[in-house]
Amino acid sequence: MTSEKSCRYAWRALYVALYAAMLALATTVNPVMAATSSTINITVILTAPPCEINYNKLIEVNFGNDVLTTLVDGNYKKMQVPYTVQCPPGAPSAMNIRIEGTGAAFNHDVLTTNITDFGIAISSNGTALPINSSKGFTYPDWPKIEAVPVKRPGATLSGGVFSAGAVMKVEYR
Repeated sequence: MTSEKSCRYAWRALYVALYAAMLALATTVNPVMAATSSTINITVILTAPPCEINYNKLIEVNFGNDVLTTLVDGNYKKMQVPYTVQCPPGAPSAMNIRIEGTGAAFNHDVLTTNITDFGIAISSNGTALPINSSKGFTYPDWPKIEAVPVKRPGATLSGGVFSAGAVMKVEYR
């Protein structure tokens, strides 16, 4: 029993010693910790919800079945690009519109097509809008976008079905 009692006293002594050590640490460390401070910088970027172009449906420009290759001059068969844009309430009014695509080999400012020396030029309100460049505008005054067939100067085009593809983006400035 004596060894059992001495073991119990040893545990109590160890417990009291640990408690005293923790108490001593708490009183010596805490004031130091309370006296120091640290600044935390938090950066948050709030963005408006995106606008929706053409109800997320494909925009098609149909030049018809009667494009005469001899008349392609950058004005012939100019067509308005039919699109709609819906922006959420509170959207910023300063925006950019951008048509992204692959430029033609003969002119990187116009969309390439599947026919050599033939491309589609894009304009905004009557001014050339080179592919992969942006045009600024103020919402809700959307720019009129037009597409027109063009060819490499001096080229003689062969007939055939043609197509071109691009992505229209509207971005907040």
